Amino acid sequence: MNSMTSDSLYDELSNWLHRRSIQGWDVETLLTELVEKLNEAGLDLIRVHIGMPMLHPLFVAGSYSWSRGKGIVAETYDRGLEKSDAWLKSPVRETFLNGKEEARYQINGRDRDRFEIFSRFAAEGATDYIIQLTGFDDRKTNLIGQEGTIFSWTTNAPGGFDEKAVALLQRLRLPLSAEIKGLSQRRLVGDILRAYLGNYSTDRVLSGQIQRGDGDLIEAVILFCDLRQSSKLAERYGFQGFLEVLNDYYDITAGAVIAGGGEVLRYIGDASLAIFPFERYERDIDACDAALAVAHDAMKRAETINEDRKARGEPALEFGIGLHTGKVMYGNIGTKERIEFTVIGSAANEAARIEAKCKELSQTVLVSDAFAAIRPGNWHSHGTFELRNIGHPIEILSPLNLQQE
Repeated sequence: MNSMTSDSLYDELSNWLHRRSIQGWDVETLLTELVEKLNEAGLDLIRVHIGMPMLHPLFVAGSYSWSRGKGIVAETYDRGLEKSDAWLKSPVRETFLNGKEEARYQINGRDRDRFEIFSRFAAEGATDYIIQLTGFDDRKTNLIGQEGTIFSWTTNAPGGFDEKAVALLQRLRLPLSAEIKGLSQRRLVGDILRAYLGNYSTDRVLSGQIQRGDGDLIEAVILFCDLRQSSKLAERYGFQGFLEVLNDYYDITAGAVIAGGGEVLRYIGDASLAIFPFERYERDIDACDAALAVAHDAMKRAETINEDRKARGEPALEFGIGLHTGKVMYGNIGTKERIEFTVIGSAANEAARIEAKCKELSQTVLVSDAFAAIRPGNWHSHGTFELRNIGHPIEILSPLNLQQE
């Protein structure tokens, strides 16, 4: 390390950390600047890793890794990580089970072959490795689910980390962990909001549209989808089995919406409501094209899943999709204690009524005359209908060949 004392370096880095925290930044920026400052101080870092468990519906952990010449890579880890070789054969697990907050390994010496990753690090010129665990107070349970941070520091300095470098990293552990925890929690809030609300609604919440009654009048394609024979399926499979059926169904339908750029607003039992806001597209017809492509994708997904279900002797999953266009109020409704983002207005109700005709007309996809007027195509008209609780007749059409549409 350079000629500065460990105390002087710590004071300088501590002031930097506090100042930048007030200014606002993210984990990637923190890590980039931190590595730059530590290498200027002479630590010769070639890799720095930050990991943390996550409270998230999809992932159990996340990490940020900086490596020389490659920059920063952010990763998330699916559920089941604790059963993988990446965890079972890691220095993190060994340190956790030993009850330690810190461990050090000589990669260019006796510890080179202790873990598979060390052999890889050694091939890249690494000499020394320090791992730090903070906030994992209960070592009798799994690390996953606890709130803590993991740091690992790897150097290629010929003699490894010197005493001054080790002392500096030890003192930095707590303030860095506190800052990383705050930043990761802030990011986690956004990730969870996107998982539960979708991107469109989350952007509005994070921009401050959070009061009950906040809303905008928007024009959009409204997609309403409903599962067929849901009562029979629920009776056949029971509670847990039917829950798995619903997840398969939503992988087919809502999964297609998300993949196609739409916004799933609500799951209503075995039905879902989604929108394709016109403001997101260059032309109104592009929103209609996107919605129609989603309907086609859902049908293709259903074919694949239903082939597997048929091979197992299971009944096929059938559903109806109604597509409509119109103006809706998009915003917050509910009570003061419990609100949600959704769309309200006659167009949303009309989309649900159009979908309800799918079963009667033996069609998977039906659209309104308003949709077809924006998106001309090869349509078959089923006639004009007086729909329940809708004050005007609506012509209902179906695509003659959705594959070509």
